[in-house]
Amino acid sequence: MSVALKVALSTDLLDVLANPDKYNERQVDLVGIARVPGYFYLFADVDAAARVDLSKALLIRKNNFAGNEYRDLDRQWVRVIGMVSSEPRIGWDSGTGVLLKSAELLRDRPPPHIKDPTVVGVFQNTTGAPLVVNLVPRSNGGRTTFFLRPYETDKTPIEGECEAVVCELKGPDNVPLYKRQVGRRIATCTITFRSLPSDYEYSPEWSAKRTLYFRIFIDRIELVAAFEATNCKISETKRPAR
Repeated sequence: MSVALKVALSTDLLDVLANPDKYNERQVDLVGIARVPGYFYLFADVDAAARVDLSKALLIRKNNFAGNEYRDLDRQWVRVIGMVSSEPRIGWDSGTGVLLKSAELLRDRPPPHIKDPTVVGVFQNTTGAPLVVNLVPRSNGGRTTFFLRPYETDKTPIEGECEAVVCELKGPDNVPLYKRQVGRRIATCTITFRSLPSDYEYSPEWSAKRTLYFRIFIDRIELVAAFEATNCKISETKRPAR
């Protein structure tokens, strides 16, 4: 391969999407809109990025050993440098795409106006018992289940308004939480998004604008104001080994 092919090219993303073979084994320098987490896709236009239309997306192949999900780049204009390749590589996402060398946020461009309705729920177990929490959606969709050790705080995505149902867990301490017997129900509450700012859907993934804080007591679940949650350190999540 010539030295010229190894130099990053300032490349039109649309041309790479239309003619991937033309750029095979070439290093390219691309600008587009990122959609993550999970697989990393790069889009040339806002509409395709908003709909996550993969027919108009270029796969950015991450090195999974690096452990970076690039969450902060979601729904943002980014610059990506890497080599176009369809060859399988151990530890890298498979498929035809760009083997990621670097990705950076383009702060000189206004963010694309793309909605993400997901809310972040931060739940604090104030009890001395291990708990299982089920988030049961109001509309169609699967429930979300997670576990909390005594006095543990954790965060989880909330995909839509739902009913939170909390039960105690029974079993020896050496048994993982997910394998323990579900005991009595101790608390329920309806989770709505009415208290969030009207523009929360356009905020970054872990933004305070899209975060709700809850304390779980032995007989109730309380919604906590953001400033109070910060003062009480509810926002400091801890995830002990399960």
